[in-house]
Amino acid sequence: MEIRRSIYYPKKKLLLEKFEKIIKTFTKKLDDYIKNPSEDNIHDIRIAIRRMESVYRILPKKNRKNYHIQNYVKQAKALFKINTQIRDFDIIRAKLEKQNSSQFGQIVDSINDKRKHQLSTAHKLALKLKSVSPPKLKEKDVMESKLRKRFQKIISELVAEMEYDIPLVLNDDRKVEEIHELRKDFKKLRYSNELTSNKMGSLKLIKSLKKIQDELGSIHDSDMFLDYLRDMKKSHELAEATREESRERREKYQRFVQIFKDGGFDDLKKLIL
Repeated sequence: MEIRRSIYYPKKKLLLEKFEKIIKTFTKKLDDYIKNPSEDNIHDIRIAIRRMESVYRILPKKNRKNYHIQNYVKQAKALFKINTQIRDFDIIRAKLEKQNSSQFGQIVDSINDKRKHQLSTAHKLALKLKSVSPPKLKEKDVMESKLRKRFQKIISELVAEMEYDIPLVLNDDRKVEEIHELRKDFKKLRYSNELTSNKMGSLKLIKSLKKIQDELGSIHDSDMFLDYLRDMKKSHELAEATREESRERREKYQRFVQIFKDGGFDDLKKLIL
């Protein structure tokens, strides 16, 4: 089955406006994060970086190879990576605390120590990035035809990967890596389509992508937590926590599958076609 390319393309003028807005939002979230790296600000800076990556990804090669833009995005991605680790620590800690077992006290303390160390490293990266002037794009620097071609290529590749992974994931809940990759592809497709227009069709697609992305994200959180538990010393409490999380994970997976049985992907295909 072949899905044709998206009917929506980013117009150069709109893209430049969104690029400027994305960079402006990122610098604000970066300031907020430096002042207070709370869980909310960690969440916000990660989303701001994802949107920056998305607009960078669809830029023509000439713009992506611009040293200033390339270096700025590279540093932002490094900050994203370390904040993802911090976010994972927060998920693991919250799930352990939900078990309400005194046996997990030392484990939580260890996680807090690791989180503190990572946060210190992230703060240094954030300060370094703040010292760099944000990149800018001028209208004369972007060719409309190359922008359209690049966007078309990115969307086609994403949809092809999703079409390959979706049947595997729907037929086997053990496809952990494929679930992880599919989740990332849904995010990329969602953020890429945010750049195209404000048309109702595009907004409907973004809403559908967000819904499925959230379901896959919840499954991924369970997989990440279960991996963490498997690496720890066996105990009755850990065995119970593993059983409980495995049960929740099965329910999440079944809910995700039901979305597609209810025609969730058919709706997406109609929008992408």
